Amino acid sequence: MSKPLKVGVVGTGGISKRHMDAYLRHPDQVRLTAVCDIVQPLAEEYAAQTGVEAVFTDYGEMLAKADIDAVDICTGHRHHAAQAIAAAEAGKHVLTEKAMAHTLEGCRGMIDAADKAGVTLMVAQHLRYSPEARAVKRCIDEGRLGVVQAARTHVIMQGPQKSWMNDGAEGGGVLLLNSVHHLDLLRYYVGNVKRVSAVMRSVQPQMINGAEDLAAATLEFESGAIGDVFASWTTYMARDGTSYTVIGSDGTIQSTPPQIGADTDTPVRHFGTILFGEKEVGLDTRNRRDLEKYLNPPLEPLPTRDDELPSPNYFVNEILHFADCATSGREPISSGRDNVETMKVVFGMFESSRTRKVVDLDEL
Repeated sequence: MSKPLKVGVVGTGGISKRHMDAYLRHPDQVRLTAVCDIVQPLAEEYAAQTGVEAVFTDYGEMLAKADIDAVDICTGHRHHAAQAIAAAEAGKHVLTEKAMAHTLEGCRGMIDAADKAGVTLMVAQHLRYSPEARAVKRCIDEGRLGVVQAARTHVIMQGPQKSWMNDGAEGGGVLLLNSVHHLDLLRYYVGNVKRVSAVMRSVQPQMINGAEDLAAATLEFESGAIGDVFASWTTYMARDGTSYTVIGSDGTIQSTPPQIGADTDTPVRHFGTILFGEKEVGLDTRNRRDLEKYLNPPLEPLPTRDDELPSPNYFVNEILHFADCATSGREPISSGRDNVETMKVVFGMFESSRTRKVVDLDEL
């Protein structure tokens, strides 16, 4: 397939706006040629902003009539599987926003359809595509942390008050909306998860059909590392509301992923990705200086090499990576086949909370 990859976007809500920069700035590699939304004025507004003439309110019609090689799915979670499968059956490559789907059966159906059609299926796990995430991955792969022993992540924030995101039947809840980002990043760094044990709650009245706004879990990675997850939409504010840590025998990575700016031109970055200095032996914590060093270890900013990625904006990077994989046939970093393992962690947490048992993910 020759460049540029011609793409039709479906769903023109907030996340689709974050995808817009790639289409506007890199038309030689990926070109938006169709826009679809069930609300016509929204579709027309998005099309006007991106210079697209082909506007649809029916997704099937877009697949049949639009001049597209691929689709960019930016709809709600429960629509992802059906829309991805329909696109694959129409011979279109698929980029779908996270979470991959709201059921594990849907995730597997997407993979099967893409394999059968011979098209690319990629999940937009955008944190993987930041220069900082790549720097952390290099650091771990090069052995600077020694043996990775543990990882942890937390999300503490105020959740939506009235939205499909509060509805479990729609794929709502803090895990599929927020924590899935960090769970995926930990898998990218540490490897697949083998077992999970979780407890979750629906605390606030707006949470319906089992959607969770409070969750905690323990993870056992296939490597033998352990992990913990905490997620809450029940807190109005918290310092460092989203963060992850990777703990090794020789050092530790701690990072607060970026907040997305209102301006899509603004580069999006991790804030304060740091490497704790190598372990020191012989510290005498009865000594004031040693105690201070023990309590406040020296921090080394982890350098990034932005030249390895086309942009500091991870949304741009992920879409250009998708276009490259679709045209070259290479497997995406966050392919559907890879990302079903992230979804198994989430659905394993659901199952563990329901049964009050440890869940082996190989059995899902």
